[in-house]
Amino acid sequence: MNKYILVSVLLILVIVSGVVGYLVGSTNDKTTQTIVQEQKVIAYPQSDPANLGNGEDYLINPVFPYHTIAAQYAYVTPGEGLVFIGNPYISGNGYLAGAKGAAVVSSMLAYQPLTSYNYYLYINSPSCINVGGAVKTDSATVMYLVSMLNEQSSLNKSLYFLGDVGLEGYMYSTGVVYQRIVQLYEGGIYYLVVPQMMALAEGQNYQMALQFAKEHGEVLYTVSSIPQIYQIVTQLQLPQPKGYMDLPINFSVGFKYLSQIYSTLYNESTNATAKAMAQKYWSEAESLAKSGNYTTFYFLPNPAVNAIELLYQNNYNLSAEVDKAILEASNLSNLWKIETAGEAVYLFTGNLSDEILANAWASLSLSINVGPSITPYGFYQGLYNAFITDLYAAEYVNSVTNSQYGNISLLLQTYRNPNVIYDFGFFSNYYAKMAMEFRDYFLRQLNNTDQQVVLNSIYSYMANETQILENAAAYYDGPSVVGYLMMSYGMQTHNLALLYYSMPFTRFAMNTEELTWQLG
Repeated sequence: MNKYILVSVLLILVIVSGVVGYLVGSTNDKTTQTIVQEQKVIAYPQSDPANLGNGEDYLINPVFPYHTIAAQYAYVTPGEGLVFIGNPYISGNGYLAGAKGAAVVSSMLAYQPLTSYNYYLYINSPSCINVGGAVKTDSATVMYLVSMLNEQSSLNKSLYFLGDVGLEGYMYSTGVVYQRIVQLYEGGIYYLVVPQMMALAEGQNYQMALQFAKEHGEVLYTVSSIPQIYQIVTQLQLPQPKGYMDLPINFSVGFKYLSQIYSTLYNESTNATAKAMAQKYWSEAESLAKSGNYTTFYFLPNPAVNAIELLYQNNYNLSAEVDKAILEASNLSNLWKIETAGEAVYLFTGNLSDEILANAWASLSLSINVGPSITPYGFYQGLYNAFITDLYAAEYVNSVTNSQYGNISLLLQTYRNPNVIYDFGFFSNYYAKMAMEFRDYFLRQLNNTDQQVVLNSIYSYMANETQILENAAAYYDGPSVVGYLMMSYGMQTHNLALLYYSMPFTRFAMNTEELTWQLG
């Protein structure tokens, strides 16, 4: 499939989504109620939300402008990744951005491509609501998950969520918990779910909220992630499919190719001081290799890269192996070759250390002759899904933070770039970068001690969740080689950043259409 056809399709879908979303958002209360009634009465198995139940199940998260209650509910249908919101609101794109963020996180936790569904988020209120930033992402995420997984929710008007959803599915602190629990009590809401981070971020305010809850019969839940909230409202854990993890790949090839570069540069160098220092680093690298720790040579810092960097001369061509990996992966038939080449070409746009490291990934890509086979069309579907996921994530993050952590112009520019191998690597890495920027936006609320407590909690969540995702990917016949290496080395070195980078690679590999296995 021609990539530019997909760009045209994307633009058409965005325009249609915007127009329809506006029309839906511009309807009055009576019209919204009619839509809800139709969804309950008319049975269309392929388009109705799952298990509407008693009518309370999708009435969640009341919002209080002047003590009025706004009921919110959300569901998915099979679709193309479009997001729709209902009325009423006065200004701002907060509900649309929040709905897009919910689509991003829920599809990941359901192991599904974002572009497999359309997403609907409706608000029913006796008066209009002024929405400045992304809101209600937590409840919409849970409701999308319930709908995708065809489960029954116990959500009702007495339950309220207070927090923001990270792109990894972790829950972050937002709002003022004491003032909100008092307001909720006055509005007849008796259950409040808040992030564990809030207890640290708000200190005395949180203690006041706990005391108020005890005195007035309120229930105050503390959670750390969307999977925990899902369990509260469904009494079920999210499914955790486990596939057979078999990666018949020789991971020593990265070190071996770096060894070739080192030998060539060492023999050509006339700088005795540089050679002596490089030899010390290389001895360390050889010790790691002899112990079988070959994964080290795909990440920074590592002594092999340090040694080569000391000896490097501008006349040495570092791009040859990367260019070969791109060329070989460009037939778009082997997913593992594509993702490893994608990481190589992405790294090669960095500094000298990154360029050297890119050669390890390129040599790994060139060595692969087994793995999940795909078609060009299947690859472009996966690439489009990765692009839309990043685009929605950027809109969501920017809305919450009132910033430009997500560079939408850069995402559009990259998608138009003809080097699709680079695109795959870029979208995976960029998602991780946005997720960490978003995380740090909330962590800045805390002092250094409390930050470390939360980071430890996030690490535990990510170590668990990345393993769940990789096992799910294996179950669906598409484990990610890059995601696996990042996850394994991240846990080996307690490197949280690598777990963040692992997550989108595993997700996007899993969501790329696969046909069968190449056996070599």
